[in-house]
Amino acid sequence: MMKKVFLFLLLPILGVAQQHYLDYQLRLEPVWSRVADALGEPGSVESAEFSPNGKFIVSGTKYDYSVVMWRTSDGAELWRAYHPAEIERVGWSSDNQYVAACSEDFKTTIYEARTGKVVETIQHNQGIDGLIWSNNSMLLATGEEYSYDKGGKKQGFLGIYDMQKRKEVAKINYGSTINELFFTEDDKYIVAIGHAGVKVYNTSNWSLEKELFTESDVIFTAGGFSPDGKWIIAAQNKPVKGTIHLIDWKKGKINKSFSHMGKKIETVSWHPNGEYIAFTGHDPHIFIYRVSDIKDYSVDQIRIAAQVWAGDHAEYIDFNKDGSFLVSAHQNGLIKLWAWMGEDPNLNKNRHKGIKKDQISPDALKK
Repeated sequence: MMKKVFLFLLLPILGVAQQHYLDYQLRLEPVWSRVADALGEPGSVESAEFSPNGKFIVSGTKYDYSVVMWRTSDGAELWRAYHPAEIERVGWSSDNQYVAACSEDFKTTIYEARTGKVVETIQHNQGIDGLIWSNNSMLLATGEEYSYDKGGKKQGFLGIYDMQKRKEVAKINYGSTINELFFTEDDKYIVAIGHAGVKVYNTSNWSLEKELFTESDVIFTAGGFSPDGKWIIAAQNKPVKGTIHLIDWKKGKINKSFSHMGKKIETVSWHPNGEYIAFTGHDPHIFIYRVSDIKDYSVDQIRIAAQVWAGDHAEYIDFNKDGSFLVSAHQNGLIKLWAWMGEDPNLNKNRHKGIKKDQISPDALKK
């Protein structure tokens, strides 16, 4: 017993003291973790994404080649399907009915979300790194890895598929590997982020609307539009690893560029309220920043709003639609669910007020 007490007293000295949270301190609370890549540490989960209604999560793995459907509430595995090659990205249709998974055998497979039944397979000429469904229609966008044309020039195509008509409706040469694709909430624009910079396309005619960072030695790995569509956050990993850019894209103006992690960033996500960004990668933490701090402070003064120990390097993070939960996909084969704990001390008080307004007394119903 004395040994246990002595060890407990020694923990703070050893730097292993428990992390304590204050009320209304911004943080992520761990909920559950599950094995998505059965190989564990030699495996890796490349992608995990919430269904639009938040009730389910789909994941895709690098080494055991599986697509898995999970129930958000308890982490129950609902179905698992296997491919002959790495799953690079997974994504949900806006109606919650289908999931898509792109794999390194040059295919995108469409599953019925409820059953895991394959309903369609799209054949590509290259591997696919980027994939996303539109928000308000049945468009599926895919981003190829680079190849060379007959003249030896590098190319990489953004493909747009109308999943109701079951055909490709646009094919755009982005110029190299596309790592990330993201639609604005109204689907008027799509941004392609990768080895040829940040390029925004108008979805009415698929013309190039704006391009930034198109230098040949620049590589971006992640990013996307803010919920209001006014900003783009983009993670650059060459020539300087771990650089975050906040971009007023319509003006073509970089509001702020900073590199606090100094390591490769694999994934970045806006909180749905537009007030925070979260990112992670080759670091065992998930970092959260206030967007207002990024805008208002000089690079040296930008504060980390929260830094959460996640246990292993992550490949992907995704918030559910209302921002109450976050899922992370890790290189040790796990996916993890986190509850978002915000900074508003009046949150529950204000929600209780809303409930009271909706309550009707039995006496009022008699009138």
